[in-house]
Amino acid sequence: MKYSIQDIMVGFFKTTVLLIILEIFSSAILPSLGFTDFKPAFNVLIVLFLAFKLDDPVLPFLILAFQYIHSAFSIEGWATGAFAGIIISVSVRYVKDLLNFSTAIGTIIVVQIFQLAWFFLVAMILSIKLTDFSNFLPTFWQYIPESIFLSLISHHFFMLMDRFWKVKKLNAGAGY
Repeated sequence: MKYSIQDIMVGFFKTTVLLIILEIFSSAILPSLGFTDFKPAFNVLIVLFLAFKLDDPVLPFLILAFQYIHSAFSIEGWATGAFAGIIISVSVRYVKDLLNFSTAIGTIIVVQIFQLAWFFLVAMILSIKLTDFSNFLPTFWQYIPESIFLSLISHHFFMLMDRFWKVKKLNAGAGY
């Protein structure tokens, strides 16, 4: 589906507000409730949604913008996240037609697979950059509950994002 610049700006604004609210929730409210090791990466869900649904040349710039916003709440650099997001979105483009998104279970499984791919890509980049792979497995085991949580809510999250981006039922992608 092709979007007008106005549709992109409205979708971007709504998604930005949602991302900021979710980032405040996961970086301030959850730790104050005692969940110090649980910080779901909602930015990954947003990038996956855009990769599945947005067929527009502006997609890499949106990924960059959302990763930049996310970096204000995270120690993860915007460049690493943007690079991983673009690589994952290109991968999604290649396999999107082969995947089943007709059910919530299908969406959950596909989102979990791409979240794990995202983690491995970012973790490898950071490990290579730091020349230290000792934290790879402990970080992976810490990431699993967060990724499962995000996968479980992905179907409903994508339905909300469908409203933000005015995705029509005829558009192929996740969340139906």
